[in-house]
Amino acid sequence: MIGQGHQVFTDELARFAATSGDALCAVIVERLAAPLRVVVTGRAGVGRRTVARALGRCGVTTCAGPADMQVHVVVEVVKPEDRAAVAAARHPLLVVWNKADVTGEPHVIPGVPVEPMVALLAVAELDDTAWIALQALAADPCDVNSWENFVTADHAIPAQTRRRLLDVFDLVGIAQMVADIRRGAPKAVVQARLRQRSRVDAVVAKITALGAAVRYQRILEAVAEMEALGVSDRRAAEFLTRDATVVARMAAAMDAVEAAGLPVDRGDSPAAHLRRALRWQRHRSTGVHRGCGADIARGSLRLWARAGGVS
Repeated sequence: MIGQGHQVFTDELARFAATSGDALCAVIVERLAAPLRVVVTGRAGVGRRTVARALGRCGVTTCAGPADMQVHVVVEVVKPEDRAAVAAARHPLLVVWNKADVTGEPHVIPGVPVEPMVALLAVAELDDTAWIALQALAADPCDVNSWENFVTADHAIPAQTRRRLLDVFDLVGIAQMVADIRRGAPKAVVQARLRQRSRVDAVVAKITALGAAVRYQRILEAVAEMEALGVSDRRAAEFLTRDATVVARMAAAMDAVEAAGLPVDRGDSPAAHLRRALRWQRHRSTGVHRGCGADIARGSLRLWARAGGVS
């Protein structure tokens, strides 16, 4: 259930909407299930469009308009305009340190999550033409110390093909793939290592985690609408109080507080349920995190009672 609290709640509400036939409830489910919209920002030349394309290929919904989250792309150094963009962010924010294979370790921005990435490799396609050329380079090396040396060197591979390799993989990517081929790696393995070296999966995982607060806020809004329905519809009121709904809200709240950097005991014993309930009952916070504490305590007590109420 880790990281899946929002989906569990959405599934529960979708089942209720299907059985109740309530059109308004179906609309609530549609809003709740809508993908998070991510706007990708950054200075000119940092690879903003390439990052957006890489994220889109991984199922992240990127947009240019109103968004739920922001990814700000930087390269080499954090400039004053980057700090201004970070300070002005009004949504959960992730800084992506692009071209990490040539720019070194990312700088720390206090209070802001930063993930390294090589976006070019995340969108690179290892087609048959590129594969044949790389195999030839593995058998007959070419100077990869600079773009100019690589393109102008006397080599059997046409200069036009070498330029295309640079456009798709860059020098570092070419050198890494050639080394893989020399070690006997087949095409599928070389392609898989491209994705690993791009670090796109870690970026997507971080976006998913940071989106937990947004998804939890959507749950709170859905609950408020269901409570309004419950005034005149007993079934809606009963849905909000049943075990599966309460536990799903707890799971979503746990995801949200973990995304904010707060540890949560996910133990499944009666003692763990009671310990967690007591801790989050005493938790003092404001806004969304206050709601998280209440939902975690309520769900934990429900699980504790269901286990027999002993520890």
